[in-house]
Amino acid sequence: MLLPPKCPTPDCDDWLWKDTTTTDTDWDNWRWWCRRCDRRWYPTAQQLRDFRRGSSGGGRHRTGPAYGDPRVAPR
Repeated sequence: MLLPPKCPTPDCDDWLWKDTTTTDTDWDNWRWWCRRCDRRWYPTAQQLRDFRRGSSGGGRHRTGPAYGDPRVAPR
C-alpha cells in the first residue's frame, strides 16, 4: 500500500490525510490535509491516479461502490 506524502510545510513533518469534504460537487475533488498545521493542498496528477480508489483492505483488490467509485475503470 502506498503511503501518503508528508506535509510540505518546512516546520511540519506530519503525514497528510485524504480530505474528502469537498467531494460533494465531484467524487474526485479531494485534497491533502495536514492535521497538525491545518492546511490543504491539491494532489498531483500522479497522486490522483495512485490514491483514487483508496485501500482495498486485506491486500485483495475489491470492486463495488463500497470500495471505490463504480464509474472508474479498474487499472
